[in-house]
Amino acid sequence: MGNLLTVREAASFLNVSEMSIRRWTNSGKLKCYRVGGKNERRFTRQGLENFLQLNERSVPLGIGSASVKDSSHIAHFYKNSEESVAEGINFLASGLSRGESILLISPDDKSSRVLDGLNDLGFPVDKYRGDGLIVSSDGYYNLREQLEFMTDIMANCRHEKGFRLLGDMIWAVEKGWSLDEINRLEIETNEVLTSSNKLFLCQYDMAHFGADGAMMAFDTHCLTVYRGEVKESPYFKGPNE
Repeated sequence: MGNLLTVREAASFLNVSEMSIRRWTNSGKLKCYRVGGKNERRFTRQGLENFLQLNERSVPLGIGSASVKDSSHIAHFYKNSEESVAEGINFLASGLSRGESILLISPDDKSSRVLDGLNDLGFPVDKYRGDGLIVSSDGYYNLREQLEFMTDIMANCRHEKGFRLLGDMIWAVEKGWSLDEINRLEIETNEVLTSSNKLFLCQYDMAHFGADGAMMAFDTHCLTVYRGEVKESPYFKGPNE
């Protein structure tokens, strides 16, 4: 097998965190060897290269020059509505340029600003809405209805080339959701993202959600965006954990 790499060396090779390496090996996604009395993980370079080839599919996020793995669940932390609207427009415009279907879940005033921004960029929003390529909602009052709605949209919309969901989570606050309920929704969303061709960007207003909300988002999203930078969440727990 040649020289075996440690968890730290494998993380550096794949440019991810050591926690991700451990999570992938626990789930069986990434093969490792166990050595020594402590049963420590070890990896071959060929195994890591094979893993990269199988998981190299990435798509442009639309925020800066970042590309992310297909089927990513991303949290965007913002400090003002102008930032959330601007990044939301960029995210959805990137999807529409690729022929992806769009679901926008946000309070009506913000949805209008995002859709107007897409229109200003040259996307025929009214036509897309009429064709079902763009669907918007201000959210539901309980978890069951919200999950049923999202599942129905994904099952019936045209997303052969991909599907993007933009959710400004302030909608849930306005509907009276507790942080525990929002957490449950995000966990259920990770179950949905086990299939391909989907990107979910969940926006969190730091003024409303605070430290508890931020930690919940870190736990339930594989990637985070703050001040335009995309980072892997060190606290993310996958759907099987």
